[in-house]
Amino acid sequence: MDNSECTRCMHCINVMPRALKPGKEKGATVCIGAKAPILDGAQFATMVIPFIKVSKDNEYENVIDVIEQIWDWWMEVGKNRERVGETMQRIGLPTFLKVMEVEAMPQHVKEPRSNPYVFWKEEEVEGGWERDVQAFRKKHAA
Repeated sequence: MDNSECTRCMHCINVMPRALKPGKEKGATVCIGAKAPILDGAQFATMVIPFIKVSKDNEYENVIDVIEQIWDWWMEVGKNRERVGETMQRIGLPTFLKVMEVEAMPQHVKEPRSNPYVFWKEEEVEGGWERDVQAFRKKHAA
């Protein structure tokens, strides 16, 4: 197994329980924004941080710091009676991740090609967002 590709989903351990076992690293995954309204149905949380190392020795300080950072952001940006997940949806995941100082990761994408979030910034895209249609057609002419 390639540990650099591990997303800590535990699928391989569930499939091969006698061949594999959880590692020595203990941690937590931070998911935010789940709710179950009657009219809309259950909504899953957004996984913000895939893995944070935690231990009893540091009394989960890393997780507490993340929660406090989210709480402070929500108190500033959130509207009256708006939940954290609703604020995240209104503002957008890329903006939320930027505020949380978290890099976009493959684990943030729910499904290929159906995730509504765009993580590219205009300066990262060659030529920016605005493209010349005529130049594109000339370049890709058959």
